[in-house]
Amino acid sequence: MISIACNIQECYFEIIKKHFTSKDFYLEKFNPASYDDIYFIEINTLNDLDKIHQINRYPETLIYIIGPNDFHLLNECLTLGIHLYFEKDDLENNLHSKSKTIHQQIFTRFKTYHYKNKQMSFELRLAQIMYVESMNHKLVIHHDNGDFIERKNLSLFIKEINSSDFIQIHKSYIINKRFIQEIKNQEVILKEQTHLPIGRSYKESLKEQNECSFFYKIKTLTYS
Repeated sequence: MISIACNIQECYFEIIKKHFTSKDFYLEKFNPASYDDIYFIEINTLNDLDKIHQINRYPETLIYIIGPNDFHLLNECLTLGIHLYFEKDDLENNLHSKSKTIHQQIFTRFKTYHYKNKQMSFELRLAQIMYVESMNHKLVIHHDNGDFIERKNLSLFIKEINSSDFIQIHKSYIINKRFIQEIKNQEVILKEQTHLPIGRSYKESLKEQNECSFFYKIKTLTYS
């Protein structure tokens, strides 16, 4: 389930509720102690920008702003890494016109992998998988919530996730590009200082993707 926290007026909260009726979503009022997947934050002046700093976020968290038609305020929000800006005077129509973008962002950010072993099965968010290691005919999925072992080969895993966020750097490793900190000649360094080798046959494709800025986080903002 995807949690949506709202730090907005009640009238806007009711509009948001109408657009997220699926059982896949859980809407709640903003709690500064909680971690949520999507935030709707109401910003009216530059002084309100502190609200963005107050939220707890996962790497895949989406931040949506509801505010006035103010280009300067929009620009300031953009520098803080928000994902969409909705004009409050026409919120319902804004949500409708951007529904395709919202759906695509949610699908991309919260896509999951169905993990299973002999004892259990559940969904793992791809955005929280740092890298996957192939070892002795098994996979070790290194996830934010721990390591998960599964009997499967790496090529089948790549096919099943079907995600451009992952790239193979070695016959035994695929990595989530979101976690890359540095690329060296012989290795990739992930956040948390995990060092992984680059296989000789994968160097060229890794270099090409790096030159095409595949490893830079691109923030897209839609404003109307």
